[in-house]
Amino acid sequence: MDLMHQIAEKLPQLGSAEQRLAEYVRTNPHAMAFVSARTLAAQAGVSPATVVRFFPRLGYASYAEAQQQLQSALAAQYEAPHQRLADEARAAHGPQSASLQALEQDLRNLAALSDMLQSPRFAQLLTWLSTCQGRVAVVGGRYSQGPAQLLAAQLSIALPTEFVDPMGAATDRLQDYGAQDLVLCLSVRRYLRSTQQLARWLREQQVRLVALTDDAMAPLALVSDLTLVLPTRGATMFDSYAAFTALGNALVGELSLSRRDAVARRAATREQLDALQHLYPDKQPYGTA
Repeated sequence: MDLMHQIAEKLPQLGSAEQRLAEYVRTNPHAMAFVSARTLAAQAGVSPATVVRFFPRLGYASYAEAQQQLQSALAAQYEAPHQRLADEARAAHGPQSASLQALEQDLRNLAALSDMLQSPRFAQLLTWLSTCQGRVAVVGGRYSQGPAQLLAAQLSIALPTEFVDPMGAATDRLQDYGAQDLVLCLSVRRYLRSTQQLARWLREQQVRLVALTDDAMAPLALVSDLTLVLPTRGATMFDSYAAFTALGNALVGELSLSRRDAVARRAATREQLDALQHLYPDKQPYGTA
């Protein structure tokens, strides 16, 4: 059971005081993790009784149970890959076993992604991309750099998209971005400080910001206009990026339908430029003169 998921699911059914508490917990998960119920009530501006009632309504036995789960989730966010190796329950035995476990876990991640692709959040991202009148950038560094570069390459098939490394001269690359532009920021544990700082700066420039991350409590989720949580659990000490790759494929497929003429023109132009550079072999059998 995930606290942020439970809050999102139950929010429409909550009273005004509980909604105020839910919003505080959603935007301040670190504050809740290590304080008493009475202190949390004071911070959120609700009564202690509201806190006592709130968490059982989300499916927890008590505030203490929810807090313990939150503490464990926050601790996992900052684990280095080698620290996960100590988890014997996930240890593979032999290369074939490791490969099979990785494949099975990727299939589970893709099944979870399938549900997300039917959500309003995915529909919102698709709408923003298909109607974007400005520029699109994909940001990701360190552990997120690989999937960010791939996503930028996938999206560039359908619309102009650039990859930006937050550990480089990111603000120079994005300094002219504004309200008409869209930036997708990838951030998976361990979360880069530079990505968070760049995201805050982009929000100050009125840029629409989408967080693609692995946890609803990830720091980037708290400063973004829209957050999509993708499953990244891996069979080894390293996370899986299968869901990020599949998300890019899904977006390109949808954009190719919603922007059919524009995508076709873009593809034709690419072919012309490729021909000028002789990128591909001539269409003749091998071995012929």
